[in-house]
Amino acid sequence: MSTTDPVESYRDSYVLRSQSDAAERTVKRHVRHLRMFEAWLQERGKDLQSDIEVEDDLLRFRRWMKKRGAGAECPECETVADPFEDHCPDCGADVSKGEPVGYSEGTIKNATGAISKFFQIRRPDDPNPVDEWEPTGSDGKWSITTEKKRATREGVFYLESDEVDQLIEAAEGFRDKLVIRLLVSTGMRRSELISLRLRDVEPGQKRIRIYERKNDEYRTVGFRSDKLARNLRMWIDHHRTQEYGADESDYLFPPDGKGESDHLGATIVRDIVVEAADRADIQQSYGTDAMGRTQHLVTPHALRATFAVQCAKNGIPAPMVKEALGHHSLNVTDIYTSVIDDDAADMIRRDGPSF
Repeated sequence: MSTTDPVESYRDSYVLRSQSDAAERTVKRHVRHLRMFEAWLQERGKDLQSDIEVEDDLLRFRRWMKKRGAGAECPECETVADPFEDHCPDCGADVSKGEPVGYSEGTIKNATGAISKFFQIRRPDDPNPVDEWEPTGSDGKWSITTEKKRATREGVFYLESDEVDQLIEAAEGFRDKLVIRLLVSTGMRRSELISLRLRDVEPGQKRIRIYERKNDEYRTVGFRSDKLARNLRMWIDHHRTQEYGADESDYLFPPDGKGESDHLGATIVRDIVVEAADRADIQQSYGTDAMGRTQHLVTPHALRATFAVQCAKNGIPAPMVKEALGHHSLNVTDIYTSVIDDDAADMIRRDGPSF
């Protein structure tokens, strides 16, 4: 994962859109809200590049802002101290038991907008959690459609088995085909794939240990594909040794020599999937982001969704899919597994009994 500060990258991308003073003022306000959200997430073992969950992250953060987000009032001098500080900045008194101070609905709305814009600009290929939330009253509710809408970004987009075969076939070279097969066979995130080390991959056991940076822990996932096991062994024993920087790197996918990272870049992985989908003629777009870039449906995240949906179709219980995906809440897993409810209804409407 890149060490670049995501908030500063967001600031730069936002300002590039407009050189006006208004843009500068707006992004300054956005950065302030994002720094607060970032600090709140870090206290819970996550960050802005983690999977942001609506109920566990976004709505809890909004409620926290309303109740105590502005900080705590110092019992000695009545200064409002930063919510992440234990002592008053003016008199140094302990503010841990001070009266909590919250933000107004307007400020909370602005903070939610800043988070939404951050995802739109800096993480255009990941789901925007704000899009899954509908305001109803002060707390709002989580609203997600389970209807499979293939032509838009709404709902769950995934590939059918024949489309996965076409995607792999269209990928260029052994490495690129392996990257796609690995993503769709394990459901791992793009950031997790590029962080895989050789010691974590066991082709003979059909098992991979995935490091979760936000928890500083590993989870183990298995895979079924004999072809993936063979290809991993061929990659490790032969193809990988011919890659740039392989001798100095202990990562499964060494760097390509175009950057300073010691492993393959996340952008390269995205390009592998997007470009293979273009060549396979299965790519779709759903508009442009704030920078005018085309938004694609077939991305590494779509392969993660494909893995989850296919697991559900094959009868694997949702809690087990949750563990494989590294989700912290079944609510997120249910976004994928609930798709089969619609498929079952369609099948009965088509092939069910008719009296």
